[in-house]
Amino acid sequence: MDYRGKVAVVTGASSGLGRQLALDLAAAGAVVVGVARREPELQQLAEEMRRTSPRSGYVVFDVAAGDLGAAMATIEETYGPVDVLVNNAAMDLKVGLRDITVEDYRDLMEANFLSAVSATLAVLPGMIERGSGVVAMVSSDGGRLPGSGPGAYPASKAALGAFAESVSYRVRRKGVRVHLVYPAFMPTAMGLAALDRGLRTPPFFARRTVEQVSKLVVRKLGGPRFEINAARAIVWATVFRAVMPRLYQRLRSSR
Repeated sequence: MDYRGKVAVVTGASSGLGRQLALDLAAAGAVVVGVARREPELQQLAEEMRRTSPRSGYVVFDVAAGDLGAAMATIEETYGPVDVLVNNAAMDLKVGLRDITVEDYRDLMEANFLSAVSATLAVLPGMIERGSGVVAMVSSDGGRLPGSGPGAYPASKAALGAFAESVSYRVRRKGVRVHLVYPAFMPTAMGLAALDRGLRTPPFFARRTVEQVSKLVVRKLGGPRFEINAARAIVWATVFRAVMPRLYQRLRSSR
């Protein structure tokens, strides 16, 4: 899509993939609003974005602590109607199955799922009325191929995928595109923390850099495909799971 003059909102923009997406969208000509809870990082991001997109800025907001929909309304009052929304913000828990509580699950669902829902619901009516718009949900391969553990993070991403797919069917004919992004494993702070907690290093075909994933997403947004897969080899794992479920489960349980 042509991003020139479009207003794009990226959540979780202070670091990792969100930061790279904000920079790449700004370089493509969009007016980018980065959303995250850490203002010093957002200030630095805004300085870099404004070198190519002078109107770009940021909003400090903790997606785990409030209604992102209200923040989206403020953004539209300041920058204009949102043309592109990238729901990238996410968190993970540093707690195992023995110690996790129901409140931990609630907090994670608020940050990883409900924040994206509230932001999407805030901008969809305007997009539908204008007959154009793009919403992207950054998911995880754990959402479709969960491993062993408490399951909170994969559950939040699975919920995000179901929400995105359902909405995509409803709005596609109204000119709005909804995408689900599977970025593969990236060596971000959250990805490296997962390795420190015992996650096995994914094979080379399931690893990507934030630069690779961001360029792919920017290129594919607004296109005909619902899923944007950074590592297409992982798609074959989902086929294997569907065709040979018992063998797949035995292999996963043995890891």
